[in-house]
Order: sequence, then C-alpha cells, then structure tokens
Amino acid sequence: MKKYQLIGRKSNNRFPKRKEAVTYPVTHLHSLPLEIQLRIFGSLHNDGQSLLPMARTCSHFYQIICKYFLYRQVQFHTSTEFFKFAHQHLTGEVSNKINYLENVMFINPQIKKSSSQSINIGGSYAVESNSRTVDTLSYTGFISTLGTLFSHAYGLKCMQFTEIAPEFAFPLEYKQKTSTSLFKRKAPKRKRSLDRLVLRPQSGWSIPLKDIHLSLFCEYFDTIRELHLIDFIIDQPINVDIKVQKVTFQSCSYSIKKIKAPSPLFKDVSSLELQGLTSSMQLSLIDLVKLNNKLNTLILDLKSTVFYTNGEFNFTKFNPFFRLLCSGEGNYANLRTLVLKNFDLFNYLKHDNLHEDIDSWIEPPTNNFETFMKYVSFVPNLIILLKKTPVRVNTCKKCGFKKQQSDKLVETLTPQEWEIFLKPLELQENNLKIQSHDLVDLYTISEYS
Repeated sequence: MKKYQLIGRKSNNRFPKRKEAVTYPVTHLHSLPLEIQLRIFGSLHNDGQSLLPMARTCSHFYQIICKYFLYRQVQFHTSTEFFKFAHQHLTGEVSNKINYLENVMFINPQIKKSSSQSINIGGSYAVESNSRTVDTLSYTGFISTLGTLFSHAYGLKCMQFTEIAPEFAFPLEYKQKTSTSLFKRKAPKRKRSLDRLVLRPQSGWSIPLKDIHLSLFCEYFDTIRELHLIDFIIDQPINVDIKVQKVTFQSCSYSIKKIKAPSPLFKDVSSLELQGLTSSMQLSLIDLVKLNNKLNTLILDLKSTVFYTNGEFNFTKFNPFFRLLCSGEGNYANLRTLVLKNFDLFNYLKHDNLHEDIDSWIEPPTNNFETFMKYVSFVPNLIILLKKTPVRVNTCKKCGFKKQQSDKLVETLTPQEWEIFLKPLELQENNLKIQSHDLVDLYTISEYS
C-alpha cells in the first residue's frame, strides 16, 4: 500500500524521469528510411564483424541488425555449433531471436551411429563408411533439439540439409498418420507450411530417397511448398503424410523400374522443375509426377547437357519430345505452363535463310529451331527465361528491321522489334512471356490482347 501512496508526492524523487525522445536531423542515419538503412548495414555485413559494434550503439539498430542480418540466415557446420546455439536460445525461456530465423542450414547433420558400418547404396553394392566422430553429440539430443527449434521458429521459411551422410535418418515414428481409434486419437496439433526444403547428400554420393529423410518434418509441417532434391535416386514410393506443392529434381536419377501407381509424396504436386539433366532417363521423372493428374507447370533447364550433342542443341532427337509434351493430349492434357530456363536458342534463328527460295514440293525439315518453337508454342502459357550471359541475335532489313546486325543484344529489342523478330516462327496465339535471367519482362503477348 505504501508504494501506491508514494505516487503523486511532489517531494518524492525515487522514480526516475522518463527520457525524452531524441529528435535527429533529417540527414542522420536514424532518420533514414529502413530500406536505406538496410543497404548501409548490408555493406558492413560482408566481413561478419563490422555490424556487431553498430548493434551496440542503440536498441533500434540492435533490433534491425538482429532481425535482418545476424539471425535471418544461420548455418551450423557441426553439431557442437547447433547445441551451443540451442543452449543460448532454446533452453529455459525461449529467446525472441528465434522469431528472426528464416533460413537455417545444417551442414553434415548428426547421424545415429558414428562407428564404421556397411551401407547399401541403391540396393546394389555395399561400402564401408567411416563417419565423422569429431564434433558429434547425441543423436537423440540432436533430434529433440531440432524439434524444439521447429516448434518455436514460426518465421522459418527455408530449411537446408547439405552434405547428408548415406546413413543419415530421421526417426520413422513421425511419418505415419495419427491413429483412427477414438480412444488413442490425440488432439491434432496446429501445423504450418514450410516454403522450401533442400536436401543434398555428401559430395560424390547419390543416395536413394527414403521416408527417413522426410519423416521428422511431418510432425511439425503439413505442407512443403517446394521440395528441392539434389543427387538423389528416385526408385521407390515415399509414404509420408505431408503435402508437397512443387518438386525440384536437380541431377537426380530415376530408376528403370516402372512405377505404375503415383508416389504418395508427389500426389499433390502441381509444379515440377528439372535441373542438371544428363540422360534421357531423367526426363522420365515427368512421368512419375504426372501420374497424379495434377501437374500443370513444368520447368526445364535448357542448360542441361542432355539436350546437346557436340555442343549443338539436338533438335532431331528432342523436337518429337516437345511435340508430345505440349500437345495437350493424354496425360499431358493438364499441362498449362511450360518454363524454359537458361534459354540460348535464338541464335539458331537465321533470318537470311528465311528469304531463300525453296521448292514448294519439298517437305520442310522438322529438325530445326523454327519447328522447336512451333511445338512449344502449343502450350497455353510459354515462359522463356534467358540465360545470364548476353544473348545475341541477328536482325535483317528484309524482315523489317531498320538496321541489319549480327550480334544485337536481346535485351535491347523494342516490343515492335520483338514482333518482327518472332514473326517468321509462326507461333500459336497463346500466352508468351520472355524474361531476362533476373525475371525482368522483355516481351509479353497474350491471346486476349
């Protein structure tokens, strides 16, 4: 009661006066917009240490630097690093810094056994694995701490597990659906969506994808918007209770075994991206995903070596493939969008050759760029992403260009010049968008325009 009586007494000076708000000049760092402050702090973030003294100057800078730089992306190279982080931020009262986490990467994550053991790869051969014993702690503790991180990091958007050992595994008890018994059924937990999950084995390895690589995520997430798999072997159905919207296969191998039923992991996939293709068999991954009859977007990396023979695009081999792919018939009837990344084929369009006299009774060839573009334009939505290095094209006065050039940059073409340039291709009247490598629109045409 006495502390309330002290309030209001003029002679009482026990309570410190509130600090008045400081007014900074317009040109002061404090007064600059957040976007400019982020650019300034970003220039200091390169060496990793310059931001720490800046964070100690005031609470405002401290919050900005913690949220956008120090805790936004975190990498754990060893289990010891992860346990130290967890001890500071997850033990006892959870630190508010956990809410800043958006991208977390585990390099060579903890495995269950660290002694030498025999590993079967693809069910075909066995090797001896001497796993790392330094900087490793309890596997049970790693899984438990990782679950605590998932439970409290509500701002988490991307998880990356790289340099995964062949014997790496999550507990399988997390993968199955909840029991249907009325007495054993637990109250459903509130689950969340993870924007992106990246899995990559150790360098030089290609390991089969199994339930144990995804089981733990089923406990805390019900949806993965993009699952990015690198150097995995897809040879068996994956039975996990999680929804995947997009799958990216990078340098993944596909087993010769014919999978007649769709894999439960891919039953909800509507977007598929293929990168680093080295063999035609890897293109069969399209057949694996399209079995769910929901695939409507396909993204192909045209930089993949499978499309080239002696450095030249093999139109003879792959024009029939793109004709079937974009036909809109059979199992490809639901395919609405085709994205061609790292596109560098415009140099195959020779305007001078288009003006040569050709006998009408000779059947035109189909193993060329013009036929390729004709086939891919049958898809309702065609998006072309140019490669990062400069793409140069030929222009011809006979076609309508004001100046004839042999190395004009594609980025410098005006909308009118794009129409002249693409006119000889006789594309279908569907939606076409041509973008630079950084997703800047260079040319867009719609069937409704």
